[in-house]
Amino acid sequence: MPTIRILLYEDNESLRQSLAWLFETADDLMLCGKFEHCRNVTAQVGELQPDVVIMDIDLPGIDGIEGVRRCKEARPQTNIVMYTVFADEDRLFAAFRAGADGYILKKTDPQRLIDAVRDA
Repeated sequence: MPTIRILLYEDNESLRQSLAWLFETADDLMLCGKFEHCRNVTAQVGELQPDVVIMDIDLPGIDGIEGVRRCKEARPQTNIVMYTVFADEDRLFAAFRAGADGYILKKTDPQRLIDAVRDA
């Protein structure tokens, strides 16, 4: 099975570190970068060439919805999974309009997040 390259955008440092550890436990996943904001998403996606981006919606500076737009402009083939506490239909709809491929709530079991990355 080929390795899936993941780029993570999450502003909560402890959650970001926990997710990094989670992805490192899976043989077919490789975290190629983790960031607390998506202000540089265009350059990061271009340089790191992720297969999947995990994007929080509520990020400082530029929100995750704008981050999705910029990511898709830079690398359209990258799949994006929104990882959020928000079950707000308006925000999720905006994320899908921007180019997100799926979403998962932060309260979801960690194994389901790994499955979502593989599905993306």
